[in-house]
Formats: sequence, C-alpha cells, structure tokens
Amino acid sequence: MRELRVAVVGASGLVGREILRLLDERSEPPAELRLLGSPRTAGATIEEGDIQARVELLRSGAFDEIDVAFFAAGPSVALEWAPVAGQAGAAVVDLSSRFRLDPVVPLVVPEVNPDALASWRERGIVASPSSTVVGLTVVLAPLAAAVGLRRVVVSTYAGVASAGRRAVAGLSKETIDLLNGRGQKRTRFPRRIAFNSVPQLGDIEPGGATTHELHAVEETRRVLGDPALAMQITAVRIPMFFGLGLNVVLETDQPLAADEAVEILRPAPGVLVHASADDAYPTPVEVTGSAATHVGRIRSDPSAENGLALWVALDNVGKGAALNAVEIAELLVRDHL
Repeated sequence: MRELRVAVVGASGLVGREILRLLDERSEPPAELRLLGSPRTAGATIEEGDIQARVELLRSGAFDEIDVAFFAAGPSVALEWAPVAGQAGAAVVDLSSRFRLDPVVPLVVPEVNPDALASWRERGIVASPSSTVVGLTVVLAPLAAAVGLRRVVVSTYAGVASAGRRAVAGLSKETIDLLNGRGQKRTRFPRRIAFNSVPQLGDIEPGGATTHELHAVEETRRVLGDPALAMQITAVRIPMFFGLGLNVVLETDQPLAADEAVEILRPAPGVLVHASADDAYPTPVEVTGSAATHVGRIRSDPSAENGLALWVALDNVGKGAALNAVEIAELLVRDHL
C-alpha cells in the first residue's frame, strides 16, 4: 500500500482505531491516510502507533483521489457515503451490516472466498461480514470441502466490544455500580449485562430470531456459497469486554472422525488448532490480539449421524472485523486495482 491514498471513516471507534493500528504495522503503510468523521468527531487528533492525524469532516469531496476507503461507522453512514466514495473512484470496504446481504455487493472472507472480489467494481463496494461469520466460515469451509455439510447449529458468546466503545463503557459502569451497591441503571443493552447473559443481539423479529441471528445465517450461506445450508444460530451477549466464542455442532454428509477433522483444520488458512492434552481449547480472552481463528475441543457428537462438535474463539474487533477488512483491501490492491 506504499503508493496508495487511504481513507478511514469512523477512525475514532474501536474498529477504526484497530484498522489504523494494522495499517501502521504493515511493512508498506499508505502514502496518505485521511481520517473522516462526523461533526462530533471532526477536529479530534487520533494517535495510533506512529500514526498521528486529525479527523476531517465527512463531506462532499472527502473521497477525491482516495484509492481505498474503509467504512467503520455503522450502516446509516455507509448507506449515505459508501456509494459516494465508490463513485469518486475509491474501492470501498464496508464493515457495517448495510451491504452484507446485497446480492450485487461481494461479501468476503479472504481465507474462504477471495474469488468473490472479481465483481467488486459493479458497485465499487466490498462488504466484510460480522465477526461471527468470519470465525465460523474459516472453520466450516475446509470441512465443507472435505466431507460436505448437512446441518450447522451455533451458539455464540460475544463480548461487548462488537457493539462499540459506548458498550464497553456501559459494561464498565454497570459493573462498578453493582459492586458499589448502586443498583441497576440501564445502559445500551436490552437487559443488564454486568454479571449476566443476554440472549439478544439485535431486535427480536417475528418467529423469535433476532436480526443478528438471521443475518449471520444468510451471511454464512453467502460466504460458503451454499444457499440451502440448514443452519440455526443463537447469539448471546456476555459480560466480557473483548472476544467472541462459538459453540458449533454440525452434521456432515460423509462420516468424519474427530482426529480426521483435526487434520483437515490444521493446514486451513487463518485457523489455529488446539488439540493437545495440555492445550485442548482456546478462550476469547487468551486469543484477543491474535490474527488467527482458534478452534479446539474437536470431538464426535454421537447424538447425530456424522455429528461433530467444536469450539471456536477469536478477537471480535481485530480478526473478526478490522483485520478481515484490511486483508480484503490488500487483496483488492494486489489483484484488482
């Protein structure tokens, strides 16, 4: 990226700052880095590693001469400004939910479906999936290729960081208040999150599933290229600041022993397997900051024909969001710009 001009929309947020950190760590950082934000954040100075830059106002002309634009500012901002950036000639990588189910916009996990980037010019936008889908698909894809997938049931346990900086502050405040006997004061969550588990990410839709769960199912099918995959997701918010854990139970088309699954997953791109006696599984806290998706407790499920169960952990701000977006941009630069 040494000759590229890059814009980051939402650079003051958790994911935006992580994108800046990753760009700063690259051996070839961008030639120009333009930070863009709302009237609330414009004028602020962001420091991340060797990067020190002032946030400019997101406005007409903000994307002139920009090559790659990261959007880490939510679906409403992406709806209004991502097409503007694309029309200005920038390759847009959007991390919000706005374009993930748009059939014209490629939804990409670089380790799984990089070929989907071939169609990015139609809208000038590439969507990055939710962290749930990033972690899930890098594990499911090699298994699907080897033995086929019949059914997948997932329970996710998400830290609050995926809901943004205010959510992290909200968990901290709730915890302090309760420890000091000040009772419950509702923050941005549907129920108290401190010392609790809340089985709701997004709004509850008719039928009982949440928007996040419904979207994650469809996103997974899109990334895997399997629109008929039988799948169920239950998403739970837990009182953890960073990280994401997924309990995955699946049925395969062909028989697959646990040790065979281990051998399939070991060489899979972006996957780190935990399968030894003294390292049987990862936890979200332990893998925060890791660039890999970690999988462990790989075991047969005798309750179903060709059943397999496993546990996945990843950094939901890093690997599940910012890193996936940066890797998308690097593929665009290498193969398509």
